Amino acid sequence: MNMQDKEMRFKVVPEEHLQKDIQKLRKLASVAGLLVNLTVTNGETFLLVTYSEDLTIFIRNRSAGRPRKKKIICLTCGEVVLLKEAEGAKVAATTLNMPIATFYRHYNDNKEKREEDPFV
Repeated sequence: MNMQDKEMRFKVVPEEHLQKDIQKLRKLASVAGLLVNLTVTNGETFLLVTYSEDLTIFIRNRSAGRPRKKKIICLTCGEVVLLKEAEGAKVAATTLNMPIATFYRHYNDNKEKREEDPFV
């Protein structure tokens, strides 16, 4: 389907399960930004597939249920040492948005730095 057309028609033969099939097709097509309907013209049944830019723009911009990225926290080495001593390593790791093992690796790498240097 060319997106310039924005509409396609398919001739279908009415059957017993046509309505159920159309409902399932509607659900599947909505993910791609397509609207699906049945129309009857001159006694013939057509499956009408319409492209909706508004719906597609919404779908393309969503993050598909993924958790949002957390803000990057910039602390100095001195602040991280104080936070670890006061609250514990687990709280410090959570504050920096990193797993505890990663926190300890970075903590050991930053031990030799000055207090005002950024914790990386």
